Amino acid sequence: MPTPNRTHSAFRENFNVLGLASAASLSLAMLNPLPILAALVAEAAYLLFVPDSKWYDTRLSRRYDAEVESRRRELKAKVGPTLRPELQARFARLEAMRQEMNAQPMDDERWFREVLRKLDYLLEKFLMFASKEGQFRSYLRETLADERGPLTRERKTKDRERDTPVENPILDFFFPNNSRFREDAPRARPNVPPKPTPQPPPTPQPPGDPWVLSTIAEIQRFYTQERENLKSSLAQETDPSTHAVIEKRLDILERRREFIGKMGQILINLDHQIDLLEDTFGLINDELRARSPEQALADIDDVVWQTDTMTKVLEEMAPYERTLAR
Repeated sequence: MPTPNRTHSAFRENFNVLGLASAASLSLAMLNPLPILAALVAEAAYLLFVPDSKWYDTRLSRRYDAEVESRRRELKAKVGPTLRPELQARFARLEAMRQEMNAQPMDDERWFREVLRKLDYLLEKFLMFASKEGQFRSYLRETLADERGPLTRERKTKDRERDTPVENPILDFFFPNNSRFREDAPRARPNVPPKPTPQPPPTPQPPGDPWVLSTIAEIQRFYTQERENLKSSLAQETDPSTHAVIEKRLDILERRREFIGKMGQILINLDHQIDLLEDTFGLINDELRARSPEQALADIDDVVWQTDTMTKVLEEMAPYERTLAR
């Protein structure tokens, strides 16, 4: 017997509903029940055989694939322009690879169709993760600019101006090609080969984007320094209301410091997740060419599980983002 969902879907087909409505209208117009009775008999046969037929299975598959393609096209149009050019190019490569897989001839279309649909799911997740990665990077960039502030930028500009060597116009006039009288000129040294200095072993770099790591460290240093300053003020404050305000500020700064650290870790995980999706497409493409359905399904199911886990983590971050926004 056909499954209820497929039967319900077959019953709601436009041509089926139109046929039943036409038979009912004809019976009313002729005042004769034969047309509607014949239509009901045909409907029973239709619902008995068509929903489980290969023809209808192909029809449903094409409809489902068209809906997925339309949804991804809308998501791409909405999210694509906001992504970094590098991620746009990587997504374009994955889409092209997905089209190449679709063109491969497969004997057992059922498992092959399941693999392609899961790849479509991963394509949508790639766009969602890349969009969230861009939002987190933008938030870190804006937070860093806010914490540095215009006063910090002005102070750094003055420091650079103070460290710039002062030109001596008199010496430059009499000795235009001779810099040995300049205070900032390097002193002449005897032609003695320098002694080799032992080089320290290279320091292992922590995993993750260097810009993300340095930005998070700088922001957290600012919050830590600000908390230390507030603690000094709190120790000298005698007014109860001001004391309460400073304690609240201390609490908020600590929460912001923790949130920045958590966002940085998730941003690093997002980068790895995007890399995982990209690597998975290459692996599945290799396994499809090797005609390895069981291995392909097992590998892609594992990546789908990892992707769903990352999606839940991002959902858990949403309340923190809304709190900071307020």
